[in-house]
Amino acid sequence: MPAPTSMRLQTAQHPGLPPAPPSIDSHPAAGPGAALSTSLARDAMMAYAYYLYDTPGPGKTPLGLTSIPILHTPPHPEAPDRVYRERLLPLLLALREIHPNHTPILLLLACTYYALGDLHTSLAISQQILTINATYVEAMSNIGTTMKALGQTDKAYEWWWKALQIRPTYWDALVSALTFVLIPLAEHSHQDNILGMTFTLAHGTADNSRRLSYYQQALGVCQYVRQHVVDLNGRLVVALQPNEVPRLQRAIFTSGTIYTTLGPSNLDRAILDYARAIELVLRPPMPTPEAEQYTLRDLLLAVCAAGHIMCSDPGSSEITAFSEVFDSDFSARLGDPTFDFMYVVRASGEQLLHALLRAGGGVLPTPLLLPEQVSRLPGLLFPRSNGVLPSICTRSSNGELRPPPEEIRQQTNSLSSTILLTLAKRFQDNVLGGMAVPETGGALQVSTSVVVLLYYLALAWSPAPSTFNNLGIVLSRIPDGRTDADGQVLDGTGLARIYYTAGLQMDSKHPHLLTNLGSLLKDQGQTEQAIKLYMKALEQKPDFDIALANLGNAIKDVGRPWDAITYYRRAARVDPTLPEAVCGLVNSLSSICDWHGRGAVAGEVGVDDGGFVIPPGPHPQTGWITNMVAVTDAQIAQGYAPGVGVPALRAAMEECLRALAVVQGRPVTPRELVAWQARFERLARRGEGVEGGERGERVNEAGFLIRFIDWVQPRLQRQWYLRAYGKTLAVEKAVATSEENYHGFYLRPTLPKTLQPPPVPSVLPFHTFTYPLTPRVNRLIPHRSALRLSYTALAQPWLPKHVYRPPRPPIRGKLNIGYISNDVNNHPLSHLMQSVFGMHDRSRFNVFLYTTSPWDGTAYRPRIASMVEHCVDVSSWSLNTIIDHIMQQEIHILINLGGYTKGARNDIFAARPCPIQIQLIGYAGTLGAAWCDYLVCDPIACPRDTSATERWRAPQVARAADAEAESTDVPLDMDADLDPESDSDEWQYMEKFMYMPHTFMVTDHKQSYRGDENLSPEERAKVPEERLWLDEERRRTDARRQVFPDLPQDVIIFANFNQLYKIDPGIFLVWLRILRLVPRSVLWLLRFPGAGEEHLRRTAKMWAGEEVAARIRFTDVAKKDWHVFRARVADLFLDTAEAPADVLWTGTPILTWPKHRHKMCSRVAASMVNATGFGAQMTVHSAEEYERRAVALAQSVCYVPFHESSGAVLPRGEGELVALRRSLFLARDRMPLFDTVRWTRNLEKGLQEAWRRWVEGTQYELSDEWAACAEDAPERTSGCIWIRDDDPVDIPPTK
Repeated sequence: MPAPTSMRLQTAQHPGLPPAPPSIDSHPAAGPGAALSTSLARDAMMAYAYYLYDTPGPGKTPLGLTSIPILHTPPHPEAPDRVYRERLLPLLLALREIHPNHTPILLLLACTYYALGDLHTSLAISQQILTINATYVEAMSNIGTTMKALGQTDKAYEWWWKALQIRPTYWDALVSALTFVLIPLAEHSHQDNILGMTFTLAHGTADNSRRLSYYQQALGVCQYVRQHVVDLNGRLVVALQPNEVPRLQRAIFTSGTIYTTLGPSNLDRAILDYARAIELVLRPPMPTPEAEQYTLRDLLLAVCAAGHIMCSDPGSSEITAFSEVFDSDFSARLGDPTFDFMYVVRASGEQLLHALLRAGGGVLPTPLLLPEQVSRLPGLLFPRSNGVLPSICTRSSNGELRPPPEEIRQQTNSLSSTILLTLAKRFQDNVLGGMAVPETGGALQVSTSVVVLLYYLALAWSPAPSTFNNLGIVLSRIPDGRTDADGQVLDGTGLARIYYTAGLQMDSKHPHLLTNLGSLLKDQGQTEQAIKLYMKALEQKPDFDIALANLGNAIKDVGRPWDAITYYRRAARVDPTLPEAVCGLVNSLSSICDWHGRGAVAGEVGVDDGGFVIPPGPHPQTGWITNMVAVTDAQIAQGYAPGVGVPALRAAMEECLRALAVVQGRPVTPRELVAWQARFERLARRGEGVEGGERGERVNEAGFLIRFIDWVQPRLQRQWYLRAYGKTLAVEKAVATSEENYHGFYLRPTLPKTLQPPPVPSVLPFHTFTYPLTPRVNRLIPHRSALRLSYTALAQPWLPKHVYRPPRPPIRGKLNIGYISNDVNNHPLSHLMQSVFGMHDRSRFNVFLYTTSPWDGTAYRPRIASMVEHCVDVSSWSLNTIIDHIMQQEIHILINLGGYTKGARNDIFAARPCPIQIQLIGYAGTLGAAWCDYLVCDPIACPRDTSATERWRAPQVARAADAEAESTDVPLDMDADLDPESDSDEWQYMEKFMYMPHTFMVTDHKQSYRGDENLSPEERAKVPEERLWLDEERRRTDARRQVFPDLPQDVIIFANFNQLYKIDPGIFLVWLRILRLVPRSVLWLLRFPGAGEEHLRRTAKMWAGEEVAARIRFTDVAKKDWHVFRARVADLFLDTAEAPADVLWTGTPILTWPKHRHKMCSRVAASMVNATGFGAQMTVHSAEEYERRAVALAQSVCYVPFHESSGAVLPRGEGELVALRRSLFLARDRMPLFDTVRWTRNLEKGLQEAWRRWVEGTQYELSDEWAACAEDAPERTSGCIWIRDDDPVDIPPTK
């Protein structure tokens, strides 16, 4: 019911009313005027008089007078009910006796009875008013409210509707009617003056059809009011008072909100209503000329233009792009009170729109505004009203706009901000759906830039922490950047940080702001600061799942995954499907081998909630590992949502086809044109399935476009090279660089502005090494990461429009090769590769080593730098600066030593600075990236048929099997580069293979770890083998006593030195069976980390018993030299995923099972043992064979005493395992695994062949040059580079 202050009074005795109550004064009233003679009435009237006297209006109270007696004692505050009953009611009854037909008195009297709970008396008085004035809408509205309170909701609605029919702008009735419709039969106190709070989806009914009926009723009410107040174009037809504008605006906003609840088919109507609600407040009060009938389009264009003016230099390209639309001094006049910018924008017609669209590549360009610049927007857009929304102003006699009361301004600003935020969210959800801004004829497409502009406006009119937060989220995904006043590049991420910080200045405890700022800082490497922010957020909101999961990730990243578990569990309890929580929990539990509740995927050993074994079976068993698989599958499927929009796809197709013609060096043939057009048509055609098509086909629009750009760039670079230098492999002396005007010819296709950052699964590529995922998912996880990297690189503002200029031909064939590594420190990669950089043949290669991390103070970097003529520390350089240096040095081949390991700089490769880019050593898996041309591997580590290009060459039977799993549409392959999104599980690698002849792994032990014997290779070759072996047996016996002084000599020591996350339940179960079958044996593991020890011991007790569990020995991780030396203590190394070369260097045999054809990481040890010459003795092909072979080797060992001349007795081993150890140890200087020079020379052969194929064009299948090759040419038979080792290998067999 409306507040009493909004009601009116009249009085007269009504037949249905009860008689007035007797005066509570001791003297009865003698007549109408006598009532005022009582002390109660007198005091009440005096109180009212004091109120009137003290509050007549601002500046009206006379000064210097005393209105209240000095001895007057103000009454103590009384309860409202008592004030109403004992003061207000007697006063009103007395007034009614004097003025029986005065409707304002009756109106207030009815409200008073309502407030006192006497609903029937209130109703009777309201009805009495209508007998006096049948069109008194205030009484009708009050009757409706009273009826509702009496439970007669149908009658309540009828009375409100009557009031609206008489006066459509009677806002109290409108609010009450909507409240009734939208919240039937529900309590809703304090909602009569807040229209937005009435929208609670008809929660009084569970009947959906009835709920929809309520919505339709509410919509009808809104439309009835609107048709009497505005025309079909949303323009006012009646003048409104300033306080009425926000109430009409709310009604229109509510109409739009109702449309959204009626289903997606009404979305366009909802958007139009939201636009109308905003347009209502943009226009000056009536009469409003056509030139000032501003629209949402005008507003967006004005904000976009004004924003670019504020954040750009006057002569910048952003300004000149649309300066021709205005006068030459328009940027200087912005902010001038006499310069009506909205008026100028509207007057520009379509000119400004087209200029901005040209500048933004088909969408509005995004101005990157600071918060203080955003706050200036109202004043720049509406200078005539000093930034106040024009509609709530009043016109003076001379036409000037006068501001409304502050309360109305704030109310309108707040509501307008809410509508803008709602509109931004709707646009954000449909930014890829081809939606256009209302009434722009499709010319102004919804894009991220439009969303940002709406957020700017919402923030400008009503700053709020949540708006700062939401705007920061959107900005953080924008790769664009600009140079700020200090000359620093300000990109979306940097700007997001500023907005998060500004929001926290308003509310320092806002959990979402704290969490998002923490995530941003974590991504920038400030993990400890991020942890503090996450903790602060959780203090405010302990069940905030995102903060909990992010905190878990941060703690895990600083090396404490076991401490992260509790936060992941808490997050998963709040939201069991939260990917970050599910995947983080899997990673952390796996890192310490806590397998309780793991569950099982089909065909694999699992663990139940009690920690007991689940045998392999045909069906999965629910647990956290299956939850991770399900979450990952769902995240992969998200990539098949429409990602570009049909208009943008059409434009992209034209650009791509133009690039194809340049790549071919000739016009595209009709057949080629049809094939490529069919691919783009498939992108644009979406079926009716879940992901498109009847079968739910997997079409990744964004992925295809990014892949195409990555695919075409090195081909464009080659055409540039051919035009400048011809098919020149080398030159005798330096030649001039290519002509500058080539820049405009070899243009890179651009990303559509509607394209959003491709989603990335929560499972990191590196984690796929140990997770039971299908080959397809194993391929797609790195591929999606590669797409995100490419997107970010291609969207950089400093990236030239053309592809990077190719290097000049090498002088006398001397190639410039560049290594990129984050691990040139005390790291396994440096341990293995430290001599390679200096071993390159300097007559054929110039070597550049770019280190992307700071020096850790150890000796590794200085040692490596001393071997390399160009060792450059770029750890503090920007990406742009690094690439500029690479370009200046004219690197021919760029080599990635990091892959998807922590801290790697794949972003350098994603920008494609070099024509040939290679992945080597650091990451044992596919990068899933078209910006990586070759993966250095070997046929054991990466079987030939697991490469996309080799699968393309496969016999037609195999190709048909792949096609059978696909839709009947044209495949989205790019020549021989198969679509990674295909359904096939038969291939894994997008890269071509550069096959090393023995193993792709390189070691440096031959150079770096000779301290055990203190003999050079030449000196060692002169020592008799029997002496070498006897000395080694002595060393091994001594080392064994140091490490395990309590173990008898005949106890077999099985070992594994990997981090514990590489151990899974299946292999651990095999190890326990081996221990049971070899009673005199132990299993030696590392506390890597220490938190895993208790879990493995507990699991061993449950699965194998106390006796077996007691034979598992843990030691701490050792420093490198001692670690290498003590590796000889083990009798047999039991492999999991990656075997360390340290073990083989000391002669310790390895038992390995290359379990997965599609996982390079699971085949590394098999590759390495193959390069020893004894691979067949150390490689098995099933879990059963693994167990049998380990037991057989252990049981072959026996010891015989050997009496030293000193009198000491040395136990000397015999048997197959000892013989294998002896062969490995004695042959280590001759085997390819430790021949670093041989490995380097073979790699150089591959690099030179890669350069030849690129220059000649035979690297690219289906190119004219490839097609011209002989049928038996290497490039025709295989896309791999098969490197031949011309030097013989001399390794004697095991005796």
